[in-house]
Amino acid sequence: MTSLPLAEVRANLSKLIEEAVRTHERIEVTRQGRRAAVILSADDYDSIMETISILSDQELMREVRTADTEAESGQIYTLEEVTEEMRAAGRLPS
Repeated sequence: MTSLPLAEVRANLSKLIEEAVRTHERIEVTRQGRRAAVILSADDYDSIMETISILSDQELMREVRTADTEAESGQIYTLEEVTEEMRAAGRLPS
């Protein structure tokens, strides 16, 4: 992560935003030598917020842990098996 003083960020804001979007690098902004803010791409921000939302959902996390346990114990289905079952249930065209 790059760390830059606020004055430099002001002078190069457009370029820094483009860099954050293009490279997904975060830019730490300092004010009077102390961390004040972080510039990151909107896509990266959205990804972080989605991750927080998922991790905050206790029921969803329980389902993820159950799925991990099932996969580790070999309780998995192939794409063909799932497709066949969905067609049999009328959820996919024949």
